[in-house]
Amino acid sequence: MNAILENLNPQQREAVTHGEGPLLVLAGAGSGKTRVLTYRVAHLLATSAVVPSGITAVTFTNKAAREMRERVEGLLGSPLRGGFVGTFHRWALEVLRRDPRAAGLPRRFAIADGDDQRALAKRALKDLGLDPRELPPRAVLSRISGLVNRGTGLEEFAGRSVGHGEETLVRVWERYEELKTAAGVVDFDDMLVRALEAMRQDKKIRRAVQGRAHYLLVDEFQDTNTLQMDLLTLVLDGKGNLTAVGDEDQSIYRWRGAELDNILSFERFFSGARVVALEENYRSTAPILQAAGGLIAANTGRRGKRLFTSREGGESVQLCITDDERGEARWVADRIEALATNHAPEEMAVLMRTNAQTRPFEEELTRRQIAHRVVGGLRFWQRAEVKDALAYLRLSVRHEDLLPFERVVNVPARGIGAVTLDLLRREAEALGLNLAAAARRLPEGLSPRARLALERFFALLDEAADRRQELTSGDFVGWLLEASGLFAMYEGEAEDRVARRENLEQLAAAVAEAASRGQELEEFLDSVALLEESDEEGARGGVSLMTLHSAKGLEFDVVFLAGMEEGLLPHASSREDPEGLEEERRLAYVGMTRARRRLALTAARSRFLFGQRQPTRRSRFLDEVPPEVVDDVSEAPPRWADPVASSGQRLRPAADGRRAPTGAAAAHAPRSGRIPPTVTDDEGKGWRPGDRVRHRRFGTGVVLSCQGRGPGLKLVVYFDRAGRKTLVPTIAKLERV
Repeated sequence: MNAILENLNPQQREAVTHGEGPLLVLAGAGSGKTRVLTYRVAHLLATSAVVPSGITAVTFTNKAAREMRERVEGLLGSPLRGGFVGTFHRWALEVLRRDPRAAGLPRRFAIADGDDQRALAKRALKDLGLDPRELPPRAVLSRISGLVNRGTGLEEFAGRSVGHGEETLVRVWERYEELKTAAGVVDFDDMLVRALEAMRQDKKIRRAVQGRAHYLLVDEFQDTNTLQMDLLTLVLDGKGNLTAVGDEDQSIYRWRGAELDNILSFERFFSGARVVALEENYRSTAPILQAAGGLIAANTGRRGKRLFTSREGGESVQLCITDDERGEARWVADRIEALATNHAPEEMAVLMRTNAQTRPFEEELTRRQIAHRVVGGLRFWQRAEVKDALAYLRLSVRHEDLLPFERVVNVPARGIGAVTLDLLRREAEALGLNLAAAARRLPEGLSPRARLALERFFALLDEAADRRQELTSGDFVGWLLEASGLFAMYEGEAEDRVARRENLEQLAAAVAEAASRGQELEEFLDSVALLEESDEEGARGGVSLMTLHSAKGLEFDVVFLAGMEEGLLPHASSREDPEGLEEERRLAYVGMTRARRRLALTAARSRFLFGQRQPTRRSRFLDEVPPEVVDDVSEAPPRWADPVASSGQRLRPAADGRRAPTGAAAAHAPRSGRIPPTVTDDEGKGWRPGDRVRHRRFGTGVVLSCQGRGPGLKLVVYFDRAGRKTLVPTIAKLERV
């Protein structure tokens, strides 16, 4: 062990050799967190401080657990028999499997996976006469899980619920629990809740768990929620040996219940705790650390540490602001090609806030035949909601297209189930027609509900054919997404639903952008079909495209952090929430610290949003990065021959007589000299794109564009909760925030 300890720096060694009592290791990004955890386990066993069966190490992912076990066994030179290394859910499951009856479970209970949970929630809604389209099962499960992980059970919530919405949730929750009990299953949250209840009620079970956790180690402690913290404090009972390793600056899961206060107030939870800070970074160059450090220093909710490296040199962080998202993708692709001689594609990554941002990068990299993959999710064109929308677009072009008809004839659900489809297939075979053509004939034998549903479906397709001739491509897609009910399917504030809506909006943007290049809808659909086919080649390797949440725990030689704009990073949903804004800053920090050798920050002066090109504003986070470590290689705003820019906004004379940009170009000018977009007056009120507004029903939102003047003025507003709306401000009684 002495030889092993020589490989550690003084702070790492202090943490590894800590004796009895609680220990908090504040492990900055790239500071050797996993090494400290594995070396501490090996040190405890090698010095006979504990036998393997007295060690419990808890992680948040199976991958992290496997890595920890393998590294410990490598250090020891023998298997870790008897010790537990696994996730919180695996730990709780072992408690339940050992004595299920104490937890109120049948001896052979099963685990309900995500699909099972959604099916049970959907059945609960139907049993109560509620429409799953109006109250989606995913949204119900997300709300229930959020409450449970914050320590609120059904009885407590039922006792304090007020209003029709919460009372409805109580009824659904009660029925959901009844269905799980009848089926003899537990969901993921149940595992923790039931294990906690069993240990509280049965001292024998609690002592058995405590005996196996004489030394308890917890990884990624900043991500623990209230329920997990209750479990830890019960097992430790105020006298256990806890080693918690985490970094408050990398806490990015508040939306799923993570409590930052667990790490910020560690000493309050575990009196007499020792705190060791790991600040030497072994991953990144000095300029990258200075950039990330300057950014995160703006947060107030942190314990405070300053990362440093012993490595000398390193390239400046590059900043490139381009005219639009396609220019952003081209610049990134140019850099990837230029760096390919020194860096393998697998060592480069493009990180972004949302999955919807991957589209222009996928298209540009595919066009150049640069191997790439989308991590943490399907490729943009393979996502279910995007394929559903494409199916509707194909049907608007050709009503009898069989494959898209089969895909969306019951999406959203409209009462055309398996029985109806079987009848239609028999009719199609008898008439020698395909399914779509046979269905349009509305054959005998259809139930009244199915007949009405099909009539409405084909009426929608007929209207779509007319609308396609009347509207611009971008507006047509927006209309079709609304009229088909696809947008309504993903209403709500849950992370998954917001992401799916954003993907649909990106599809509308892609169609509008293609139309601006003169591409007809049929051509666009063909190009997408070809793109899907070529995307399958080399999907296993290459440059990684992923969200910031997916990137946590990973590292790359080269990182491009894209979309550094207000509304993307920080995300629009967090800009007015101080805690949410700090989490967005932590997300940016996580992205920056994934880079080992090169980091680039990119943004676009305008983007296609909701079928229109909209000006953007540079992220406030760019202003928090120390300028001395930044090399600004931004593309100059285009010089327009005509004084009207492509966004439709004019250039006005500056004080020195030169034309000064407004709109998209001005949005990325330095803050002190930024010129607001053109104002459209409404009886002197001066509405403009970018204004934050409040509506009594829709909540807060941002003005995207202004249409008309005076009494005829309409505002296109994107509301955080309700999505895109077109309103007459005097009638809607909009207020500025």
